Amino acid sequence: MAMGTISNNPWLECFHQGEYTFETRFLLYALGYVLINFIGNWCYRSYHAAADANPNSPPDTSSIKALIASRPTVIAATIHSVASSVVAVGILILYYKNLGDGASSPWVYEGTNLLYIWQRVGLPISLSYFVTDCYFYCLPRKDLIIFVHHCIMCFCHYPVRCDSGAILGGAGDGEWITWLSIVGYTSELSTAMMNYRWYLINTLEKNWIGFGIVNGIVVASWAGRVVMFSYLLIMEIFPRMHFYAEHNLMFTYGVVVFGHAGIGLLSLYWCMVMCKGGLKSLFVFKKKRPKVLKKDQGFCFASEVGGKSHDNGAGKHKLNIVEEEAEAYKDGTLFSEEQMQTRQSKKKR
Repeated sequence: MAMGTISNNPWLECFHQGEYTFETRFLLYALGYVLINFIGNWCYRSYHAAADANPNSPPDTSSIKALIASRPTVIAATIHSVASSVVAVGILILYYKNLGDGASSPWVYEGTNLLYIWQRVGLPISLSYFVTDCYFYCLPRKDLIIFVHHCIMCFCHYPVRCDSGAILGGAGDGEWITWLSIVGYTSELSTAMMNYRWYLINTLEKNWIGFGIVNGIVVASWAGRVVMFSYLLIMEIFPRMHFYAEHNLMFTYGVVVFGHAGIGLLSLYWCMVMCKGGLKSLFVFKKKRPKVLKKDQGFCFASEVGGKSHDNGAGKHKLNIVEEEAEAYKDGTLFSEEQMQTRQSKKKR
């Protein structure tokens, strides 16, 4: 489709164009995530109902129900990271296989348009998760960092969901911008590994060599994200600036640059936080002190990362508070209601 036949705004173009296949699947996947989060919230309520009914003999804190109760959104988060990354990696494998075979249309594999697979399966799986996670996690827990991340992902990837929007988003090259979207989503593999790391932290009884291996893979995957987004910016995005300028699409270009730079910097920060405790904390498991979850409490082992305490927060700089939030996220934790109130009081100082 020629550039002159469509509007100059890829977001509006996608909003007005298409057969609503994306919207239909978005709603279906969103409903699925809502149901999954309801299961997590049921585990939370069921666990605390049992704890209230038997205060002298609380439920086993090492049970699967207790584990989910400590992080009700973990199931949806894991499904999203695995599903979106598997779809992205699968599409790229088939695409590069076609290139290696000298196919005339590398985006078509055995009659299946791989670009449509991403537009109609990969993107709705992911964007529906980000929207529902904002409702079930970001807003209730007032997690601004993750909320901003979700907004960036939705805003930057939405134009790819239809051909005309992708053409605008890529300054005339819809296949390239869709490729960029797919490649970026391979980074969700690191989130899946991080969730597995969180599971090991909460279930292992003693040190296990696999824990060090998993931690090494997690750190390497997050470092790989930094390398990948840097490469995409330097080798793919910056050289195409003149195409966007020619078509008066500099705002769109700015969004592409900002999105990749922002996620790349966040990835660098998480990687640095993860390595902050040194090699021993990465490769040697140390059993956590057993905790009994309190009612109205979400994840609460941010204070256990690096041996920091949240009780002596008076006088802490705001950057330290942001760092604590980052450490809580990279361990897959939520703050308790009490911690959340303390955090808000710190930010007001």
